[in-house]
Amino acid sequence: MNEKNELLKGAPFSGGLELAGASLILVLIWGLTQPVIKAAFEGMSPFALIWIRSSVSALTISAWMLFMRVPDRTTLPSPGAERAHRIVSGLLHNFYILFLYLGMSGTQAARASVLLYTQPIWVMLISAVLLPGERITIRRAFGFAIAMAGTVTIFCQRMSGDSALWADTFIVISAIIWASQAIHVKRFLGRSDMFAVTRWAMVIGSPLYFGLTWLGEGGGRYTWGFPQLYAIFHMGVVSSGLILVLWAYLMLKYSPARVSVFLFMTPAVGVAGSAIILGETLGWSLLVGATLTIFGVWLVTVEHRRAPAP
Repeated sequence: MNEKNELLKGAPFSGGLELAGASLILVLIWGLTQPVIKAAFEGMSPFALIWIRSSVSALTISAWMLFMRVPDRTTLPSPGAERAHRIVSGLLHNFYILFLYLGMSGTQAARASVLLYTQPIWVMLISAVLLPGERITIRRAFGFAIAMAGTVTIFCQRMSGDSALWADTFIVISAIIWASQAIHVKRFLGRSDMFAVTRWAMVIGSPLYFGLTWLGEGGGRYTWGFPQLYAIFHMGVVSSGLILVLWAYLMLKYSPARVSVFLFMTPAVGVAGSAIILGETLGWSLLVGATLTIFGVWLVTVEHRRAPAP
């Protein structure tokens, strides 16, 4: 009995280290994604960038699965139902990407970073409705109000020439779709292999956006330089490949709210990266709105827990 208690005491600590370490990696990689996308837009059109990113990511994940001999585990007894849920997850992912990249073409990278990472707010709201054990406490409701105040500040005080209302709206829609995908994965693909699930999303996205490149961009715009090459590597190999799988793994192992607790730091990385990489001017309205939003997300995702009795 004593041995069992010691193991139980050690489990939360080791699990907490895994969650914290993996989440901080996510913060650094994803925090720089918006500046990287914005920099790449100078030489590539949005749909062209997405279809190449999706193709590279699909190849990266496939090569990893083959090299590591990763089994394609399923979560449902019916293969048809499994495929259907993977398709739904893939479509949600690609709609989230669609709104994100289109929105990025009309707004600052710093603003997009803040608005996109209201995602934990929407995770909280959707989880409270769909997932057992997830509820909206007074603290979370207060955090939601503060985060929304920050978002409204960003919307109402846009810097002239740097953003458009429709673009900021698209980023928020992207955050909501991303949250919906997280909940869908949690509910229906809980025991599936996340490499396989992520690969499905990329395989769906590659031909979809290749077609949109020709329909909406006349074949796309391709000017290759370091920003474009690094963007493909950052998003295709790292951010939308291996790191996306890491995020899905954490979402399955831990509560969505616990995973999202670290994401509140991501906008700060995005804002700083936008100023350093792109030279964007950060007005007071953006800084105030970002501070309110980040603080609100922190309140939503960080729950104080009593220490266990000795």
